[in-house]
Amino acid sequence: MIFKNKFSTCIVISLLLITSVMMGCIDNSDQESASSSIQTDATEMKQVDQVLTVGAQKDFKVAYEGRSLVFETLMGVDKYGNPVPKLVESWDISEDGKIYTFHLRKGVVFHDGTPFDAKDAKFSLDMYMKTASFRNYVDKMEIVDDHTLLVTFNKYYDTFLLDIASDSSNVVSPLAVEPEWDPDGKIVEYIGTGPFKLVDYKKDQEAVLVRNDDYWGKKPELEKVIWKTVPDPYTQIIALKAGELDIIGVGEHHSSIPYIELAKLEEDPNIGVMIQSFGRYQVIEFNCKKAPFDDKRVRSAFNYGIDRELIVRTLFANATEPAYVITAPWFKWGPGNIKEGYTYNPERAKQLLAEAGWEDTDGDGILDKNGKPFVAELIVPVGEANADVVSVFLQSELKKLGVKMDILTLESGAAGDKKSAGEYDMYVHHSGCLPSIPGGVSPGGKYYSKNTNWAWEYAYHSNELDELIETAFSTPDDVRQREALDQAWLLLHDQAPCIPLYDIVKPVAFRNKVHGFTFPATMFETNLQDIEIR
Repeated sequence: MIFKNKFSTCIVISLLLITSVMMGCIDNSDQESASSSIQTDATEMKQVDQVLTVGAQKDFKVAYEGRSLVFETLMGVDKYGNPVPKLVESWDISEDGKIYTFHLRKGVVFHDGTPFDAKDAKFSLDMYMKTASFRNYVDKMEIVDDHTLLVTFNKYYDTFLLDIASDSSNVVSPLAVEPEWDPDGKIVEYIGTGPFKLVDYKKDQEAVLVRNDDYWGKKPELEKVIWKTVPDPYTQIIALKAGELDIIGVGEHHSSIPYIELAKLEEDPNIGVMIQSFGRYQVIEFNCKKAPFDDKRVRSAFNYGIDRELIVRTLFANATEPAYVITAPWFKWGPGNIKEGYTYNPERAKQLLAEAGWEDTDGDGILDKNGKPFVAELIVPVGEANADVVSVFLQSELKKLGVKMDILTLESGAAGDKKSAGEYDMYVHHSGCLPSIPGGVSPGGKYYSKNTNWAWEYAYHSNELDELIETAFSTPDDVRQREALDQAWLLLHDQAPCIPLYDIVKPVAFRNKVHGFTFPATMFETNLQDIEIR
């Protein structure tokens, strides 16, 4: 079609030239008018509205990915976990690792036109400090000048730059908080420094954003983004195929598109599909503080009793990879030293259960101990697109071992309440991913017992593991840190605090008119800046 239009234009121009020769001189003003008309027609033919309609499971203001279009963090990270500049343009760290000097980017303005400076950066850090893992380590924060902020720690804290790359540390205009400039106040307006501005919002329905023409970085090609809340993934797929949505899968930090649907989407000539691994593994967490999962032998047995390769092959059509360790070994802090994972070995699983005292004494096919049958409940929070089929698969696998597993599906809030109260046996979760330290092995992780902000009181904890985590993240010595982390991973792997299942790769599907989509460095962001509608 494009070639045909260009060809037609060439014919028109040629005819005009021939007519000019045959009839003599043509008035210059007429010639300019004809040329202008042709150029205008060609331009109009190429013009396309730069509007993108996003389908997302969660409300715009609830989703990390939505907020990342409006707000920015002081620091960013690359896909390996290395710090990169964002609103902080450069930084210096003292030799003892206790003093951070942040040089803020100049020429940045909030969406309401007010300049961003060190007072705003300090205000946002003060807001974040209420719940941040580093709050007890900070001695003071000082404003040196309009674009320099000094943060002094009372002891070395390794993950500070990573922490201030998380959504929790978003830089918010102090004027958008009620009361204004109150770190304990409530955010009442979405005024950030990001590439898009929020101009309209209907809770649980849609949000409308427009391009921030004053953005300090690369300005988006898109003029408008419409974020539609569509909780059901299959409804999203139907709407995408019908052209009611332009892109799905970008609004969640998990696999919102069911893996089993990917092959069908790839076959559709009007749809493109991209898949990215962020090293975030699907896991089943045990309640390690109550029977029967307070016994390491039972936890290990469950790990040996699950055929992960069968999950990936039969449920997901090989769209992802099985996981045999808690988190991706290629992360900077990951379990690269674990050479042998829990591969499928049902006989070993049965042996461990027998050693733990579980036998089928009445021949009903269900193991029992002290007169009680082995019945365990798995809590499945709503939202993970593949958890429903995986849960049924686990139920079948564990039945082969003599375990009756009940499935309880709950809204995420209700599921979280049960988790916090310890009212669960097993819980569908994940290993974490950047910008948090993946795998739960950090001062802010689920396996550190002194982390009072994390609702994982009933996960695996031990004094030995706490000491290894504290050693790893309280030293600027990379060699010493790696040694402590390796010991921590060996301990955790031996204790089997969860069942790693598979890599939660993130698929994104879009209409063919959407060009230039790229994945961000972390699963919690949405990168729409390179997208163009053609």
